Amino acid sequence: MTQKNENAMRVYELLQRQNIIIGVENASKKEIIEQFMQHLLQDNVDTSIRNGILKAILKRESMESTGIGNGIAIPHAKLEQIENFHIILGLSHSGIDFDAIDSKPVHIIFLVICPEKQKILYIRILARLARLLHNNNFRNGLLKQKTPDDVLNFIKQYESF
Repeated sequence: MTQKNENAMRVYELLQRQNIIIGVENASKKEIIEQFMQHLLQDNVDTSIRNGILKAILKRESMESTGIGNGIAIPHAKLEQIENFHIILGLSHSGIDFDAIDSKPVHIIFLVICPEKQKILYIRILARLARLLHNNNFRNGLLKQKTPDDVLNFIKQYESF
């Protein structure tokens, strides 16, 4: 991927419809992350690599929660073993205990997995997510979406500004 392509990359371009989970409920942080790992199998990620990703994310979570407050969590990891960027989004109406810094339940979870060689894109996508999720209207609107297609269209609309 060239530098120019990395600059132009948007969240909606990396988020695939099958990796949007609406109705993530009644589970622990670890169970949610494990559920998200199952979606990586749909992306043809080898089981051993998927297990490595799970281990890296859980290790990162044990050091400091990625529950950043305002109902948001962004668990993330960079790994040499993967070749493609993956984003998985989970939406929870009841909220998940994610050990967030504000101790409130998490309703929006973006899991971001990046190849080690794409550090610049990784940082840019995390920054883009932070900017989007800082917007209260974006967060509230995202939670109102009913289908994965609705979610993608909603994110695309916000990223087009």
